[in-house]
Amino acid sequence: MIKTIVVPTDGSEHANKAVMLASDIAEKYGARLVLLHVLLRGRLSSEMRHMAEVEHLADSPRSSAPFAANIPAGAAQMLHDAQADAAPRRVYEKIGALILEAAEQTARKAGVKLIEREVGDGEPAQEILDCAERAGANLIVMGSRGLGEIKGLLMGSVSHKVAQLSPCTCVTVK
Repeated sequence: MIKTIVVPTDGSEHANKAVMLASDIAEKYGARLVLLHVLLRGRLSSEMRHMAEVEHLADSPRSSAPFAANIPAGAAQMLHDAQADAAPRRVYEKIGALILEAAEQTARKAGVKLIEREVGDGEPAQEILDCAERAGANLIVMGSRGLGEIKGLLMGSVSHKVAQLSPCTCVTVK
């Protein structure tokens, strides 16, 4: 039986779909849902910079990114503020809090009663695995692609690493 589900989210389209699927499963099984956001450290990806442009927070707007509407209100301004490579931790934490708040709202609308939020800071795959171990997860549900850059294609995606190293079942959502 499924008792605890860990759902890492970065606010991307695939992560939002994972939150919806995990919420549906958690509601049906009465499972605890642990929402995890790993801080978006270092340089912001081109997708995140583009999202800030789409929100008219940068000088040169471009066409809409497919996930731009999925980033919670208020995060766009924080992303714009964080565009310097060494943005303060509190900016990343605020963005993470907004993403987790939106994920929790989705889960509550689906009828999930037991919801926890966690913020990790480190290598995403390891943070997800550590969270799943601490939570005693029976299931990890995550998006197949997040907001990462092209380097993920060369070095392997976070979802692939988690699926290979996790002792529990992993579901990857497209």
